Amino acid sequence: MNPRTLLFFALSASLLLGCRDKGGSESSVSGREGAPNKTQAEASHGDADTGAEGPHGGGSGHEEVIQLTPEAVRSAQLKTDTVQRKALSVGLAVPARVTFTQKGVARVAARVPGRLASIEVSLGQKVKKGQALGYLESPELGRARADYLSAATKTQVAEDNFRREKELFAKGISSEREMREAESAFVTAQAERNAADGRLHAVGLSDAEITALRGNEHYSSRFPAPSPLDGTVVEIAGIVGQTVEAATALFTVADLTELWVLLDLSESQLAQVRVGQPVDFTVSALPERRFTGRVEYIGDLVDEKTRTISVRVVVPNTDGALKPGMFAQAEIATKADVQADGGGAQPQRVVLPREAVQKVGEEQVVFVPAGENRFKPLKVRTGASSAKEVEILSSIEPGTLVVTQGAFILKSELSKESMGEGHSD
Repeated sequence: MNPRTLLFFALSASLLLGCRDKGGSESSVSGREGAPNKTQAEASHGDADTGAEGPHGGGSGHEEVIQLTPEAVRSAQLKTDTVQRKALSVGLAVPARVTFTQKGVARVAARVPGRLASIEVSLGQKVKKGQALGYLESPELGRARADYLSAATKTQVAEDNFRREKELFAKGISSEREMREAESAFVTAQAERNAADGRLHAVGLSDAEITALRGNEHYSSRFPAPSPLDGTVVEIAGIVGQTVEAATALFTVADLTELWVLLDLSESQLAQVRVGQPVDFTVSALPERRFTGRVEYIGDLVDEKTRTISVRVVVPNTDGALKPGMFAQAEIATKADVQADGGGAQPQRVVLPREAVQKVGEEQVVFVPAGENRFKPLKVRTGASSAKEVEILSSIEPGTLVVTQGAFILKSELSKESMGEGHSD
């Protein structure tokens, strides 16, 4: 075989080997590319399955489901209720403040200059009317006590002498002049005793204390600072050993079983409020609780600066949850059954509590149960609203069970899940 023929066969063999290697390489790449294609198909299938779990569809193919533990459900204090069709409650929402009632608070002050000898109570202690909150020692009281005892003794002596002179005059033993002098001395002594009695009353002693003083010559200058009412000690301003002047505040006692909630209404709002009207309100310290009181007084004067009228609401506080000084948000139920234009009864609407509707992104959603401890967000469209309620215009029908309390917790959980998905991409 000549060299030219050998060269031809060698080149042919090289070309065949090159084609085989190229074909093998294309198969391997296809295999590697094929795997992701299969995964994408499976992922699409998975997405479809997930989408099938969201029956209330707000227009998206994927609906989140929030799964909570039983402990989380209890902690969130979730409550559900059925959607109802009714008239939308109308009301006024105004800021307010909690304070003592006028008769339910008393400041106990030093009645005379002296020294605070002792404090007999502690903050928060329940006390009875007349109970000693502390004791003061007062030289002025000591002088008033001494003057009273001296005047009382003189009066007793003068009275005995006058009685004796009358008897002697009746028997002709004593003259009329002597009897009249004894009578005059008795009247003068009575006047002095009455003046001393008045000074004791002026420093705050009661009739019972003065009577006790009359029968006890050793009554000291130490006297009590009594509580003027049944209540709770809410302030102790004095310090043992402190020198005080008359009218120096020492204690504050308050009856906290009933409080006032004060609010200021504009002139335009005044027509919606009447005495005896119920008022609901909340305080930031207890957002889950709603308190109810009644309008007790509507002011007679308009504040010239703010152009508002003061309204006073009385509210029971038997458990002591409310504290004077708290800020509140009051919701006053007004003419809920009448349209604003006076055109008769309001139309029936699909209505939910405002708390049930949460804003997620740019959408308004409610949460519906989706099994045990499972909840789905449902996008809704809202309409008219009031201080308490909001109208639902779409996606939900009367009788549907929705979360009416604790929806904010579910919104937070939904946000956590969304953030988690974002980090995983």
